Amino acid sequence: MAEAQFWIGIHGVIVEGGRVLVLRRAPRMTYRPGHWDLPGGHLAHNETMEQCLIREIAEETGLEVEIERMLGLNQAEDGPYVQVIYACRLAGERRQVRLSPNEHDDARWIEAPALGRLEGLIPYLAAVVRRGMLDYLTR
Repeated sequence: MAEAQFWIGIHGVIVEGGRVLVLRRAPRMTYRPGHWDLPGGHLAHNETMEQCLIREIAEETGLEVEIERMLGLNQAEDGPYVQVIYACRLAGERRQVRLSPNEHDDARWIEAPALGRLEGLIPYLAAVVRRGMLDYLTR
């Protein structure tokens, strides 16, 4: 069997007051515009997964986070993509989301049980919810 090359995405489940931050992908995005996604992005060379996540969240939302722990991995069903999912909490004083308009056009804080009912979840996030990776939020 031939080895496949994968993209690695690093994503954060940022929780504040029992709600999770989700971002809607901007219309100009080539992959899944208009879908709800977790903050995060692709791992760059010479960057740890944690450095990637902190950088991507700051770029996409203007928020500073602390990483609590890795929640798990997801292998995408629709392409050569693996997502690493981390639990995060807000750090610093900033609580207002400042979106990067080239990437996202809306942000919402959603209660964890409602996340699975949100219309237009990006496929990996729907899989993460189905697999119960976010169930820790409702215990």
